[in-house]
Amino acid sequence: MKKPNIFYGWWVVVGTAILLAVLGPAAVAVANIYQTPIVAQYGITNSQFAISNSLVLGVGIFLSPMVSKRLSGNNFKRNYIISLIICALAYVGYGLTTDRYVFYFLSLFVGFGSLSTTIIPASILISNWFVNKRGLALSLAFSGLGIGGVVFSQLVTFLINTFNYQVAYMVYGSLMLLIVLPVILFLIKVKPEDIGLTPYGTEDSVYKKSDNTFDADEKIPTSSKSIQSTHFLLLLIGAMLVGIVNNRGFGQLPPVLANIHGDATAATIISVYSGIGIIGKIALGHINDRYGAIKSTIYATSLLALAYFAVLFSEQIVIAFVMPIIFGLGNAIETVLPLLITSEIYSVKSYSLAYGYVNSGVQLGMTIGSLYVAGVADFTGSYNYSWISIIVFSIMIGILWVGAYKKSQTSSI
Repeated sequence: MKKPNIFYGWWVVVGTAILLAVLGPAAVAVANIYQTPIVAQYGITNSQFAISNSLVLGVGIFLSPMVSKRLSGNNFKRNYIISLIICALAYVGYGLTTDRYVFYFLSLFVGFGSLSTTIIPASILISNWFVNKRGLALSLAFSGLGIGGVVFSQLVTFLINTFNYQVAYMVYGSLMLLIVLPVILFLIKVKPEDIGLTPYGTEDSVYKKSDNTFDADEKIPTSSKSIQSTHFLLLLIGAMLVGIVNNRGFGQLPPVLANIHGDATAATIISVYSGIGIIGKIALGHINDRYGAIKSTIYATSLLALAYFAVLFSEQIVIAFVMPIIFGLGNAIETVLPLLITSEIYSVKSYSLAYGYVNSGVQLGMTIGSLYVAGVADFTGSYNYSWISIIVFSIMIGILWVGAYKKSQTSSI
């Protein structure tokens, strides 16, 4: 086969970015936009609405390893399309039901569908296609999350204000099928071998990074012994802390900032974070490719710790605007870095199963994170104690993941 001018893996990156842009925001970024009209419709409290978000995220705690294993098999596209249909129909179902218990039930299917169509399959695709430049490819693909968050938050808000939340759910669910199905059928190729190519960078079977020199086939395989190993435990604990620190910890900032600076200023500050977050993902991928896993981990966790330190002084308006810039640059620790650190430790063949467990840890942290941050604030009477503990957690992530990487390089399995 004639070698194309543009390596097809970059088209897979484009396709993956589209998948993430359309499907990624549905379960997280835009979920709370529906809260006010649904609370009014059902006559429930905000915390009762939040149960649906917990169910969506909670599915990932238990099903991530199974989903990862299923998608890493020979029927990737068939499994992906089934999951896509489940996710889209359940999302449309949100707009058709008026019973909150049915709404909760549908959240389980949205959670499963989202889990099976976003981060896990995206990481498998990029790992299949890239040996070198994997960090850049992942960061470019995952920039779709930020772009989609901006686009669909505006679309959902427009539909709710113009029509109602039911129409917003049904339109968004329909767009999932209309946009993503053609991409997965016609643009995405699961493996380079499917079209007579090899992964990007395999011409250099041994490649060097500043942290270590290793052959891709000699990375640690996933086995029962490996999963019980010290480096795997360190990786998993770090993943749980990532869920607490990056997603749920920051999720408590909007009401805090609104109380200090007003709703309009708080919304502007959060939008700054969203825009910078796109740059942050690309920057982290580049740093990982150029300098290796240890330096990229230290870079991201240091930025997170610094961002939460700035939150302690966020009553000062200048610091309040500097804080989301720092956080935006480090926020890829939740999406990109877990994929990169896992791929640095485990071989391509065993990566998907290992990442399934890592993603379970992240999902667990996301699920309990809001309760933890708000609970500490309620108990102590100040969010400052929450932010201080998260600064400590951020530093611990760096220690745990650097330790996991170094430990894995000396393990003999």
